[in-house]
Amino acid sequence: LSPRPEFLDDWLAKTVEECAKTINPHVAIECHLGLDGVQVPFDGARLERAILNLMNNAAEAMVGSFEDKPNDPSRSYKIVVSTGRSDGYATIVVEDNGPGMNHEVLGKVREPLFTTKSFGTGLGIPAIEQIAHQHDGRLVITSTPDVGSKFTVFLPFGLTAEAA
Repeated sequence: LSPRPEFLDDWLAKTVEECAKTINPHVAIECHLGLDGVQVPFDGARLERAILNLMNNAAEAMVGSFEDKPNDPSRSYKIVVSTGRSDGYATIVVEDNGPGMNHEVLGKVREPLFTTKSFGTGLGIPAIEQIAHQHDGRLVITSTPDVGSKFTVFLPFGLTAEAA
């Protein structure tokens, strides 16, 4: 891990903008930044992988891969990426209005090799969780069937010697 203090909102805005180019064009992306110039130490390369994975997972859950057309073209598909503070941590939230996950899937989604996709490896969520832990943070997942899913990455404002 090579953490450097950076303005998380600025970094995230650029990362989301780049990721949006690879997301299915039928999915709208919103970015709401709430850290107001606060610096957070993080490894940009690793955190970028986590954000890209979360955004791609959300888009694929809603409409499939980049070339796919939505099953329901009348529906508005959306990913909202936001930052904030919670319990002494900086938070990055990736939330979608897709199909959500039932209790059984939600209980297995952190397991390596578990996937609901025909083309997935099942390594994405465990890797994201590992990246959060490497930063001395955590990943919280909530989901409601037919409403959507919310993935929150918690990053400490300072890393411990163990994490760095």
